[in-house]
Amino acid sequence: MPWSEKDLFEVELFEPAAEETAAPQRPMLPGTTNPLPDEALASWLLRYAEPFMVTPENLLTQGRDIELETGDDWSRRPHPALIERIAQATGIDPMVVANLTLWSGDQSVDDLRDRFSALRFRATSTVSRRKRRIAVCPHCLAEDTTPYVRREWIVGWATVCQNHAAVLIGNCPECGYRLRMPALSSRDDFAPDRCPRCAFRLGAASPREAHDAAIALHRQFKAAHDSKIFLLPGGEKLPWRVALVLFDVLLGTIWIDTKPVMRRRLFERIEGEFGRGALGPAPIGSYEGLLILAWILLGWPDRVRTTIAIMQGPRPRRQMERWRHLDETTREMLLNLLLAIWPDQKPADDRGWWRGWIDNLPQTGNELRSHAAADRFPHRRARLMALADVRDGMPVELAAQAAGILPNTLYTWLRRGAADGLEAALDRQRGMLNQAQAIEITQWIAEAPTNQPRWRSNRVKNEVFRRYGLEISLNAARRLLRIHGPWVRRRIRSPHRGSRTDARVHD
Repeated sequence: MPWSEKDLFEVELFEPAAEETAAPQRPMLPGTTNPLPDEALASWLLRYAEPFMVTPENLLTQGRDIELETGDDWSRRPHPALIERIAQATGIDPMVVANLTLWSGDQSVDDLRDRFSALRFRATSTVSRRKRRIAVCPHCLAEDTTPYVRREWIVGWATVCQNHAAVLIGNCPECGYRLRMPALSSRDDFAPDRCPRCAFRLGAASPREAHDAAIALHRQFKAAHDSKIFLLPGGEKLPWRVALVLFDVLLGTIWIDTKPVMRRRLFERIEGEFGRGALGPAPIGSYEGLLILAWILLGWPDRVRTTIAIMQGPRPRRQMERWRHLDETTREMLLNLLLAIWPDQKPADDRGWWRGWIDNLPQTGNELRSHAAADRFPHRRARLMALADVRDGMPVELAAQAAGILPNTLYTWLRRGAADGLEAALDRQRGMLNQAQAIEITQWIAEAPTNQPRWRSNRVKNEVFRRYGLEISLNAARRLLRIHGPWVRRRIRSPHRGSRTDARVHD
């Protein structure tokens, strides 16, 4: 018989069911594999799961801890509940498992691979943040009975091996493949001592010898990472996270918007103290960045001033504008530190002389831009746009960068404007004559009669002095006559080589 949703049915209500008892404790896995000294969690899990011919994810979680596995790489900083599950399944103490991870650190400062390399500062996009990238020590792998990955090798700022005084390699020396940890869902055999692409034995590679200064600084980094405090020369303490941002700012002074000739000059200065060839032929890697930081910190704070002076870098406030993602506390702390080393301003009576003039201009920034759009001279348009930015409150360094000029050039325009008005700032100076004076003199020269003897430079010099009270040199007057005079220059041709004209005359 057909029924409808509107039909009524007799139902009987029951008491709610009692809560289900807790799930029985998961049995421990058969067999055990103890972690090796300072081994990374992912390396240990891959070695643990290999005899069972399953992936670590299926072996330890069985797909039931989806809420705990979310994130970029849970093997670096697993959830505390997942650490308990791993310890329960493997029979290893939870504290031992936790010591294999980086879960107490900060992934924004620890996980960025090649943190000190030039590519990070010069690339248009951020260097790859893939968490599985590593750098290994060939000597350590050659000595291992069972090759494994150290926890230190997965930290992004790690560049040297302290035990063997060697530079870590992040690319296969044979094929150039970037070394990575296998995913915890991988079923491939775990062989950290071989290149995944060409199977080159990494333990047979000959790594570069690390400089003593780089090893000492790396050891200091490791201690600061554990204690969360970095001690600057002189005794000032910085939080580890703030210290790494400071290193980014110092290296950014070298790599961001700088000229190659300035960088070569700085590198020659560093190699003069660390030894010839210390930075290598192309000092763009993370190890070279670490060595540059070591050189700066060894002479702190004088070498900060030396570096900025050699690179002709902008002042600290402009430097900090490059790192807009920083929180206000970190920004203020670093700015105060850098201002104490490289002051942003000279005494009040020496700087800011142009501020009163630019602030009291009758034209606003928008009016100056409108004036620039109507002006027919390109150089005046560029100057009006730069002055409009400063009129609106933009720092001189930023306005100069937007105009594609040096800050000193913009300061020169401001100096002229503060002394003689806006037109003086817009005129292109030609020696002692400004643009209006030079145009008037060139027109006077161009209108000289051609049916009279050619003018001499003394006449131009005397006329400039009579009109403007300025003394110009005879060479400058002669150049004006040559360029703007109406007289046709006769070209006296030399006789062709081998010509016999003179011989015929004498004959």
